Amino acid sequence: MKITERVMLRLDAENPDPVKIADYVNIITDRLTLRLGTDTLPKPFEGIAADATVKLYRRAMFEGISSEGTDGITTSFVADILAEYADEIAAYRDSKAKTDGERTIYFL
Repeated sequence: MKITERVMLRLDAENPDPVKIADYVNIITDRLTLRLGTDTLPKPFEGIAADATVKLYRRAMFEGISSEGTDGITTSFVADILAEYADEIAAYRDSKAKTDGERTIYFL
């Protein structure tokens, strides 16, 4: 299943615009491939891309809000949607560096 299809399935009840979803998927995919240091998105990261796209879609109307409060209800957004996936991204990059034969320097 393509990333766009996975996102549309998750957002089915919200009736999202497919054109916007496709754009958000491209944004997230571009950001992930840059962070991963790859030209294409590896298959294991498609789920992360779908998850991050849903988050991007849901915060689109409130882009830029860092904190807001009204009668005990508080809204805040993280500045970096992909920040919570930093461990997975780092693990992939470390694994890729080892399999690509890049040298890694460890300080003891």
